[in-house]
Amino acid sequence: MLLTSPVKNIAWAVVFFLALEVFLLSIGYWVVYLQAGAMRPLFRYRIIILSLFILIVLMFRSAQSLSWIDGLALVVITVGLLFYSARRIR
Repeated sequence: MLLTSPVKNIAWAVVFFLALEVFLLSIGYWVVYLQAGAMRPLFRYRIIILSLFILIVLMFRSAQSLSWIDGLALVVITVGLLFYSARRIR
């Protein structure tokens, strides 16, 4: 993956980011099981939101199209989603 350009061969980039999303989700579930011992719907939503945030930031960074304004907008959207998921579940 490091030796190919995502612009030239998009299939490798798609496979890499799909595998990364599965890895991030599994790490999130593992950490929650270690800390809380059980999976609640609130934890599940937070894991999905945070893993998608990390994935989107990495995708934009690899395409070299993430400015500080875009990053700030992503952070605001993520915090809003985390706040909304906490209010919606309760």
